[in-house]
Amino acid sequence: MAFLQSNDAEKIYLVGDIVDHWCKGKKWHWTETEDLIIQNLISKANKGTKIYYIPGNHDEAFRDWCSTKIHGIEIIKQAEHTTADGRNLWVIHGDEFDLFIKNHRWLCHLGHFSVQLLMKINRPIAWIRRLLKLPNWSLATAARRAMQRNSKTFKNYVNTVTREAARLGYDGVVCGHIHKAEFQVKNGVEYWNDGDWLESCTAIAEAMDGTMEILEYSPKISTISLLRERAKQSASNQQSFEAEFSLEFDELEAKMERAAEVIV
Repeated sequence: MAFLQSNDAEKIYLVGDIVDHWCKGKKWHWTETEDLIIQNLISKANKGTKIYYIPGNHDEAFRDWCSTKIHGIEIIKQAEHTTADGRNLWVIHGDEFDLFIKNHRWLCHLGHFSVQLLMKINRPIAWIRRLLKLPNWSLATAARRAMQRNSKTFKNYVNTVTREAARLGYDGVVCGHIHKAEFQVKNGVEYWNDGDWLESCTAIAEAMDGTMEILEYSPKISTISLLRERAKQSASNQQSFEAEFSLEFDELEAKMERAAEVIV
């Protein structure tokens, strides 16, 4: 939320796993913070920012709504982005190149919940490290990196993604999925991974001249509190978002049902 409040852009790509269905289960609902984030994105869209949402494996249910637009946010499977200096980039989530997820889905769910547990266990550890003025360290990240080092799929991930991007004629690929912010050149194309917002809090930004960089965002607690309060005040002046959002989703579902009947 603090990052969105502090930064504006002509285009924003949400590269998947924005809503974690694996954690929320079937009966999930918006929290106040999540509602404020959605309202912030809608506000940006209303002011002219082009926002593209590319669902990932954790929010794959939204893939059924690709090619639709909700409050100015366009849901798409993938995107092509041309930088200011003319490079053509392929923007995807990246789970389609993860054979482990495709073949061992139940193990992925088990691993995901294990990481969530480790993140909760890590909270007192992080608090103590802050008191001792030690650098940030995450138990969940350490466990994930150890798993990735021993996984053939993750070892070959960058090579697989960039090879496909080169085959399709792109100058580079921008993706997420593996929770590791990184830039490298592989198979003649640029590989950009935006990391995540669970632990690393990273994003990829393009400047007006086309140069790109990985941003690591770590605002002060006072900054987060101030921005959150400002967002709450802004939200109190707007009509309730939940009813409007639910109404539009109901309309979309009704349209999809009618379309299905015609196809059948």
